[in-house]
Amino acid sequence: MAKTSDKPFRVILVGGGLVSLTAAHILSKADIDFVILEKHDRLLTQIGSLLGLIPSTLRIFDQLGILDDVTAIACPVVSNYVMSADDQTLFSNLESGKHFRTFHGRDSLVTHRPFLIDVLYKTLPPSAKARVKVGKLVTSISTTSSPDGVRVECADGTVEEGSMVIGADGVYSKTRQIMEALASGSSAAPSASEEPEAPYVSTYRFLFGNIPMPPGVTAGVNYECASDGVSTQLMAGTDRAWLGVYEALDQPTPGNLRYTDADKEALLKKYSHLYVAPGWTVADAFALREGEMGLVPLQEGWVERWWHARIVLVGDAVRKLDPHAGLGYNSGVMDMVVLANKLRRLLLADPCPDTEALGAVFADYQAQMALYKPNTDYLSRVRPRQLGWLTAKDKLMTKYVIPWTGLNKLGVRYVLAPFISSLPVLEWLEEKGPPGKPRLPYVHHALVEGKGVVVPQRSSQSLSLFTGAFAVAAIAAAGLQYYGRIL
Repeated sequence: MAKTSDKPFRVILVGGGLVSLTAAHILSKADIDFVILEKHDRLLTQIGSLLGLIPSTLRIFDQLGILDDVTAIACPVVSNYVMSADDQTLFSNLESGKHFRTFHGRDSLVTHRPFLIDVLYKTLPPSAKARVKVGKLVTSISTTSSPDGVRVECADGTVEEGSMVIGADGVYSKTRQIMEALASGSSAAPSASEEPEAPYVSTYRFLFGNIPMPPGVTAGVNYECASDGVSTQLMAGTDRAWLGVYEALDQPTPGNLRYTDADKEALLKKYSHLYVAPGWTVADAFALREGEMGLVPLQEGWVERWWHARIVLVGDAVRKLDPHAGLGYNSGVMDMVVLANKLRRLLLADPCPDTEALGAVFADYQAQMALYKPNTDYLSRVRPRQLGWLTAKDKLMTKYVIPWTGLNKLGVRYVLAPFISSLPVLEWLEEKGPPGKPRLPYVHHALVEGKGVVVPQRSSQSLSLFTGAFAVAAIAAAGLQYYGRIL
């Protein structure tokens, strides 16, 4: 292919959150030039919340050489208890940590979101840190001035030129808004003051905060307490715990929802009597909180268009998942891994690809990520509905079917574990490997003893096992559906 430009290939990342900082590590290892544009004046969030890290993401951190740094600020998940939020009745428990180590040879970790942002930034090479720019609100993106590049303008007058744009700017993605306008043939950029409309739907809203470790609570234990239309959570880390109250909305609501301090206090008062852990009510636990409470809609959904021309989206800009399964950030990492693998292969063959070649890579990226959608969507949707009961079936599943059948253990073995084992890795970076041998072999592997690259094909194991386990759950629930009338 003929070279179309003498300029080095350069990626412009919009958004300075967790996925962008992870992308900075990946692109640095791939020797691909980049710049990050973050609209806020700082990278750290004002309100810290819980963040889960599944074994497949830890494999990526291992490849990037930052696993020890991440492990130092995280706590292994030990077990999960499901209880009644009304009277503390124990419904079920699962030794989840043992299952993760058995099937994957690694723990699943939890950490404070600001801690991970700090680690991801501090462990970047100095040259990469210099490419992270804050206070850069993107107002327009164009390709008209250069057929083989992009031009990004910011509200402060800054102009960045590059070869492609990755929109990692979250639920209210400005990049997505601009991309949709360009794809529809509009020559005018959306107004800088115009807030992008979230394309997702909210079924629940989430009140959250963090506290010092409460007495009597064990590190690494996750308590989830269920009730009618509401659930609570207390996840204990090493030196702090994270609290949550999940309330079902009157009806699924699309678009943007904003809440005030008065809304937070009203919700806290409404559910103050519910339990979040044995011996701890919502009122008792939240009374210990450090910093502010947050209240946000729990949006769910997927967008249809992931790319256009030289613009491509990742993370919450293309999908929003309920946080119960902890797959939000982890899915964003998957996006960047798949995209980086394909982009690197293209650049090795053609250092200055044209728009058509990039489009083919982007389309292939979206197609591969679509293969993971059934599992990702199911795992993220089923948990909040089992805990914050919307239907009699949800209540039956939590109180009776799961405890009686051990369906939670079957779900780990036949849904979650195969899904995690099927997720991609960076195909050109060596992995030191887990401390133990996983019972369920990973589908994807990269360098082996520094020699050669393995580019495996996707296994159908995860999807077929998902279908089987879901069928078991559906049959069990259907068989008891009639009796939901008496509850």
